[in-house]
Amino acid sequence: MELKSIVAFVVAALVAFGAYALLSPHQPPAAPPVYHVHADFAVFLDGSRYNFSQEKYMSGDNRTLSALAHLHDMDGGVLHIHSKIATLSEFFSSLNMAFNSTCFALDNGSAYCNTDGKTLKMLVNGQPNSQFGLYKPLDLDRILITYGNQSDAEIASQQSLVSNNSCIYSDKCPERGAPPSEASCLTSEGACPP
Repeated sequence: MELKSIVAFVVAALVAFGAYALLSPHQPPAAPPVYHVHADFAVFLDGSRYNFSQEKYMSGDNRTLSALAHLHDMDGGVLHIHSKIATLSEFFSSLNMAFNSTCFALDNGSAYCNTDGKTLKMLVNGQPNSQFGLYKPLDLDRILITYGNQSDAEIASQQSLVSNNSCIYSDKCPERGAPPSEASCLTSEGACPP
């Protein structure tokens, strides 16, 4: 007799729980956290720094070059990244450029490839990195891409010229001021996430 009582109680509890679950208002699943990080970068080709602070490389004013990774606010040294899967190759491709372990090609067709003693190198936070275009930038990275036959001292000098302004956009150095509004950052879904 006791076993019947226990089974009846369990069945009643399951029915009550099921009814509660069906009749109570459902909460939509929480939205995934927004991914929005910033990295500093510079590209030196045969010793000259390439100027990415040109209008044609900027997203904004109803024009988005890439929703995953882009530049805006006329700052050609801070990369805005909106996806954990965004690679440097995808970013440069959105600018009609190409970047891999052997070549860096500009949007004007000029290519800087490993040949005649000149090589392409990439440093992330001062350390050599062999991922090149496959690299997925992280918040506050300082990325140097350099092509030529520079000495270690020249490469160190170039590395010192990579800004550290990404900390302003990422709100990690409030003593340097508030980040600019990123209202000019647009994607196909509207404004870039905060």
